[in-house]
Amino acid sequence: MYDQVFDTDWQTLEAEDALRRMYALGIASELGHEFPDERTRIRRLTSTAYQRSVLDLAYNEGRRQVQDVRGDFDTDAEMWDALVDEDGTPKAPPNLDVDQTPADVPKAVTRASMLELDVDELEMLRLPSRLRRDE
Repeated sequence: MYDQVFDTDWQTLEAEDALRRMYALGIASELGHEFPDERTRIRRLTSTAYQRSVLDLAYNEGRRQVQDVRGDFDTDAEMWDALVDEDGTPKAPPNLDVDQTPADVPKAVTRASMLELDVDELEMLRLPSRLRRDE
């Protein structure tokens, strides 16, 4: 899977490409396809502990994505196709729908009603004219 999308005989990588590859390596690892040499080579490109930790986060995120959606797919190939584009770009998780609020969310943690005001109603939130400085 990983070696079909990514070329493994590279000399240098851009930072964004290294992140994409580490994410995909995490997915492949969780699916049982380990590439420890590739992961080590990518980590060696970095010069600071911070950069290595960012790459490790991308790797762990790929593994976590597989764990989150494992039950939604019958085969590893379907899961790989759902999480990684043909060019190696990560896709959004298939079950992520941020526009819908679950029905069982308590009212105390729903969207604040003050965020739903019209433009005219926003005037109520501004300072009164006598408290504003005239510039």
